[in-house]
Amino acid sequence: MTFLIITVFLLGLIAVGATASFYYLRRLYRDQKNYERGLKMVPILIHLPPMSEDTEAGGRDSRDIIDENISKAQVLYSILASTFQKGFKSRFYGQRHIALEIVATKGAVHFYAAVPVPLLGVVEQAIVSAYPTARLEEVAEHNIFSPVGRLPGTVGGELSLKENYAYPIATYQEIKRDTMQSLLNALSTLTQEDGAGIQILLRPADSTWRKSANSEASKKRGGKSSPTGFDAILSNAGDVFGALVKPPETKEDDKTKPPKDISSLDQSIIQSIEDKTKQPGFEVMIRVVASSNISHRAQTILNNLIATFALFDAPGRNGFKFVPAKDTESFITAYILRFFPQDKRNMVLNATELATLFHFPDQSNIPTSQLERQASKQVDGPRNV
Repeated sequence: MTFLIITVFLLGLIAVGATASFYYLRRLYRDQKNYERGLKMVPILIHLPPMSEDTEAGGRDSRDIIDENISKAQVLYSILASTFQKGFKSRFYGQRHIALEIVATKGAVHFYAAVPVPLLGVVEQAIVSAYPTARLEEVAEHNIFSPVGRLPGTVGGELSLKENYAYPIATYQEIKRDTMQSLLNALSTLTQEDGAGIQILLRPADSTWRKSANSEASKKRGGKSSPTGFDAILSNAGDVFGALVKPPETKEDDKTKPPKDISSLDQSIIQSIEDKTKQPGFEVMIRVVASSNISHRAQTILNNLIATFALFDAPGRNGFKFVPAKDTESFITAYILRFFPQDKRNMVLNATELATLFHFPDQSNIPTSQLERQASKQVDGPRNV
């Protein structure tokens, strides 16, 4: 008997040790893969479509024009969802991600994408499918950081969701305005000595996000929202204790329970969750960084940029909160190399939410001359000449 107990104990230790070793090695290999992927990203400068491609108003409501323009970006994200890869390698290292960036430096504002080499063709196809006259150019890496302010003159952090990702943020269909206008307006205040960047990293999410979101909707429908953090620990402990002292319920008891009354507000929230899951979902990470000659100026720029994200707040649902970087040097490295840790899975946005965040604005929503567009549509020359 003693021998059996010792054997079971040793097998348990071996199992725990093997599991710990696996997770340690996986983290080590993932960190190495992050550096490798960051160094192999291809920066692409996106030349925005010319004004001649803007949708003509023709007496239509401006809000309808805004909706039509922003909805084009949903084509982009629907195609990017096809980059999801199955298999052990993708589960071990995580899905490849791309970066979409709005950068202000040296008095100019530009749109960029940074793409892994294997995904170049798909991303180019996605952008051109959504915006046929956009022109893409592979360029060298940009630098937004002030050579005078250096590290003390740089501030930044991440934007995360206030609530569970099941709850959608406000989208262009509800806001009825182009949020890009406010963001570009904040960037228009930058001088030659300033720099700023909004970096949106995204990769296709697996199907578990839908199950999690639908579970949240079910809890909401039952009149019980899911707790998080320490509240979740207390709630689970209470459930266990309650189950021990409470007699088991029979099927007859379940049938006699009256249905839970759901308010119209809760019903609309449940519907918004269900609507969110009908579209492709992406794990997302958003960084915002500002740099200038002096730290006070950089902080002012950052505050102005963060303020624009309040437009995405949807009362009763979700919105963004800003988390300042604790280690500025590590944050800058992560921004430059576009690190997207594999365990960062707490923000999932669907195609409509992403289209609201990142799209190409038309001229009526570009409040600054610092953002240049193509002067005219590029036309291919004749063949066989």
